[in-house]
Amino acid sequence: MEIVVIGDQDTVTGFRLAGVTRAYAAAEGKQVLKNILADDRVGVVIMTERFAEANSQAVEEHKASKRMTPIVVEVPDVSGPIARETDPIRELIKRAIGTEVK
Repeated sequence: MEIVVIGDQDTVTGFRLAGVTRAYAAAEGKQVLKNILADDRVGVVIMTERFAEANSQAVEEHKASKRMTPIVVEVPDVSGPIARETDPIRELIKRAIGTEVK
């Protein structure tokens, strides 16, 4: 299973330095997002919160499809986290194990 990163240039560079080979800047990520979400070889898609918010329709369609992979993980970018009512990581854990973790 592959890990794919999509986000701002600083985030992409950091993950490339950590060894992730499939990393896309936000501009090129928009063009390949649906293909990445449909790729069976991809296990985890790490994207910045701002990219996920800008492409919320594709992300929500993937989550609604109930496919187990790839798992979409949203991380803050260099600007910091977006204030939200629900924590996307907490929701991901709740979906995975079926109960809320406090």
